[in-house]
Amino acid sequence: MKKKIYPIIALSFAIMMSACSGKKASEPSSVEKEETEKATREETEKETEEETEKEEASDAKDLIVPGYALGEIPAIPAVEINGLGIFENPAAKITMDKTEALSSVPGITVTPVKLENDQIYRGNSVMQLGEGGAGQMSSDGLTVQTDGNGAGQYVDAERGLTIQRNTDGSGQYVDEQKGITLQVNSDGTGQYSDDGQGITLQVSEGGNGIFTDTKKEITMMVSDDSTSYTQGSIDIDVKSDGSGSYYNSETGLSIKNNGQGKAVISLGNDEKTVDAKPLEKPTKLPKLSMVPAVPRLEANSLLITLDSGVLFDVDKYDIRPDAEKILNDLATVLKEAGITAFQIDGHTDSMDTDEHNQVLSENRANSVKSYLASQGVTAEITTHGYGESRPVATNDTAEGRQQNRRVEIIVPTA
Repeated sequence: MKKKIYPIIALSFAIMMSACSGKKASEPSSVEKEETEKATREETEKETEEETEKEEASDAKDLIVPGYALGEIPAIPAVEINGLGIFENPAAKITMDKTEALSSVPGITVTPVKLENDQIYRGNSVMQLGEGGAGQMSSDGLTVQTDGNGAGQYVDAERGLTIQRNTDGSGQYVDEQKGITLQVNSDGTGQYSDDGQGITLQVSEGGNGIFTDTKKEITMMVSDDSTSYTQGSIDIDVKSDGSGSYYNSETGLSIKNNGQGKAVISLGNDEKTVDAKPLEKPTKLPKLSMVPAVPRLEANSLLITLDSGVLFDVDKYDIRPDAEKILNDLATVLKEAGITAFQIDGHTDSMDTDEHNQVLSENRANSVKSYLASQGVTAEITTHGYGESRPVATNDTAEGRQQNRRVEIIVPTA
C-alpha cells in the first residue's frame, strides 16, 4: 500500500513546484519596471511639449499681422493719384500752327467749323489769333483764350469744363461732369478732389497734408514728424525717429515699436516684448500734376471767309486790284502751310434772280481759284456756287446782305 502512495505525492509536489516556478518567471524585474516607467514618462513629456508648442504657435499666430513677422508693423502704402482723365477730343483736328499761319493774313476771318455732308456747321463762332498762336475763340458756349503755349483759359459751358492755366503749369481745372477739381501751384502743392472716385488730396510743401479715399476707407495725415494712416479697422502711426504703432480695432492686436530695437505686442491680457527694427521714415504725399494745356478746338475744318465787297465790284466777278494783296498773302500762307487740297464756295445775297445769283457765285469762286493758281498754289482746288441758297444772315438789312455776299475757302484739317 505504501509503495503506491509515494509516487502520487511526488507527482503532486512536482506540479506545485512547476506552478510556482512559472509565476516567478512571468513577473518583471525591478530594472525592467524602471525602464518601463521611464519610457512612459518620456512619452508623456513629449506629448505635453507638443501640446505646449501647438498652443504657443497658436498664440504667436494671433500676435502677428498676417504676412508679417512677429512684432513687425506694415509700412504705410504710398499714395498714388491716377491721371485726371483729361483727354483731347480725337475729333479736334485744328492745330495752333495752322490757324496761326492762316489768320496772319489781314482782311480775312478764320473760323473752326464742322463739315458734314457738304453742310457747314459753324454755330456762332468767332476766332481771332495773333502772333505765336495767341488769340481767342468763342462758339456756342465754348470760350478759348490762349497765348499759344498751352497757357490761357478754356471754358466749355455745356460740359461744365473750365481750364485756367499759367505758363508754369499752375492754375485750376474743373470738370463738373466727372466731379474733378484741381488747384495747383507751380511747385506741385495745392488740392485735388475726384467725387466719382471719392478721393481728396491736400498737399503742402515737403509732401505734408491730408489724403482721403472714402471708397477704400483710407485717411492719411502727413506732417514733418509723423505719418498717420487709417484704413477700416487698422491704424498705423510712424514717427520720424523710427518709433510707431499698429492697432487693429477688430482683432484688438496692438504693436508698439520704440524705435530702439524693441516692440511690445499686446492682445487682450497677453503682452510680449520682441526684437524689432526701427520703422522706416514716414511716407510723404505726392506732388500734384500740372494743369493740362488748353485743348484743341472741336472742328474738322477751317473756314476762311472773304468779303465779296472787298474782292469784287458790285455785280462783278473780276478781282479788284486793291484786293490782290489779300489774295497774294493768302496764297503764300497756303503754300507755306503745306495745304494740299481745299474748297472755294461763292455766295450772294437775294437781291437778284436765283439764276443770276447762281452764275455770279460760281464765277466769283472760279475767279479766286484762278488767281490763287496764278500765284503758285498747286493744291487741289474744287469750286462751288451756291447763289443765295445759304445765307448766314438776314437779307432784309444792308448789313445782313453784306455778310451773305462772300467767298468761303474751306480747308480740311484732318
